[in-house]
Amino acid sequence: REARPKGKLLRTVRTAIEKYGMLVGGERVVVAVSGGPDSVALLHILSSVKADYAIELHAAHLEHGLRGEASLDDMKFVETLCRGLGVPLTAKRVDVRERAASSRLSLEAVARQVRYAFFEEVLAETGATKIATGHNANDQAETLLLKLLRGSGIAGLRGIRPAIEGKIIRPLIEVKR
Repeated sequence: REARPKGKLLRTVRTAIEKYGMLVGGERVVVAVSGGPDSVALLHILSSVKADYAIELHAAHLEHGLRGEASLDDMKFVETLCRGLGVPLTAKRVDVRERAASSRLSLEAVARQVRYAFFEEVLAETGATKIATGHNANDQAETLLLKLLRGSGIAGLRGIRPAIEGKIIRPLIEVKR
């Protein structure tokens, strides 16, 4: 039997969606699904509320080629999950290490660039208008702490924004891991 999100978790997500105007209804939403617990929870939650918001979901998974067999296992898991939920999936493999080698950027920075470029491709291919990511309240706290440790001033201490230009949404932003 499949676990369905309920209770306080769903209320918290619905409150965040409405508070930050993440969904207005009728959108097609690309859900970034890495295979980790946050993105898997996000996909389950959005699947549970899709009728309430009249949204269509399309999952996107990018295999970065950084963790060998474990990354391929994640991709297979995401494929099975999406098939089980009836959510279409676009999956792609990219050798981020190779791209980083020919760049002056860090591996993390290149991975982030490649990931968001992939999401943009999926948006264009599917006609979607939103990208949902699994960032949550714990990520928010970690981001602020890292910025503080790096010596950021008051102006730079902004955390992760719940919604960016109405395009990138983070429905779990007020949920603790």
